Amino acid sequence: MNDQHPDGTVAAQAAPAESLTDEDIDAVLAGLAAVADQLIADTATAEQAVSVLNDDNERSLVLGQVGPGYWSRPNPNRALTKLRLAHACRTARDLRDASRHLVAWWADLATYAALSAAAGQPVPAYRAAAADPSAILDEEELRRLPYPTPEERQFAGLAAALAGTPGPHPDDNLHAVITDYVARAGLTLQPSPNGGMVVADDTIDPNARLPRLWTDTWTDHQMPALLTAEQLGQVLDRIGLPPTATDEIRAATTNVDDVLAAARHLRDTADDESASDSEALYDHIDRTTDILADYARTLTRHLPMVRTSAGRHRTSLPPAGNAGSLTRA
Repeated sequence: MNDQHPDGTVAAQAAPAESLTDEDIDAVLAGLAAVADQLIADTATAEQAVSVLNDDNERSLVLGQVGPGYWSRPNPNRALTKLRLAHACRTARDLRDASRHLVAWWADLATYAALSAAAGQPVPAYRAAAADPSAILDEEELRRLPYPTPEERQFAGLAAALAGTPGPHPDDNLHAVITDYVARAGLTLQPSPNGGMVVADDTIDPNARLPRLWTDTWTDHQMPALLTAEQLGQVLDRIGLPPTATDEIRAATTNVDDVLAAARHLRDTADDESASDSEALYDHIDRTTDILADYARTLTRHLPMVRTSAGRHRTSLPPAGNAGSLTRA
């Protein structure tokens, strides 16, 4: 029932699903490129607004407006500055999050389209829309997504049976821990008729689909789970993509691998006060959205060539041949 595994395998569907044409996919990818670029530009503008407001606030303090009792006396102008700065910070944060979400969707869809082209398989419409925050998927479409696996779903169900109902301090009890685990699997807890809790698919919150696509890579690092440069390079070499195109895609993918490795290293050393590379890691990780956008843009640009190479590869195969590990089971 799953459609794409972490190693790039595209597996069988339970039943035929509506598929997108190459023209449909190209239109969606072009739209994602335009929207992502706009959001990234909007984010830069919002961050500049925060910087300006911070500078204005600090300048007013430097100019001697702070005297005895300054902070304990009412000051409407100070309140306005604080409120404007808080609003600007929220706007910048929301735009950063939106940019990352859209760029992750773009990178994921470009990858899925390339893998499907290499395998000679169509792209299901629901799969292309899975990371779309405005899309609504039904329960059958949700269950076609790669995660959770049947084993993870079963474990979540067993955990739900132990969860019971939340106590007076939910952050300190089993219910809170299990709720978090279930949410990380893209599922939700619901009351059962007998008074306990059961696991269900979350058909309401579009963000619940993201861990079902990208698991902890998204939950922990807000990045899509993509093939590594080595894995994707093997696919492209197998279909005979021209080396110049393969090298460009491999370089962009390597950049994604590197920033994900940096994020994981920073997480693993978060409690190590002796770590001396934290500042450099933060600087690197701050570029994640731009790095993902470059990857998505590079793969989108070469997607027509991937389709052409894949078509030539399939016609050159003997009758019993296939596209290797990317064929559907």
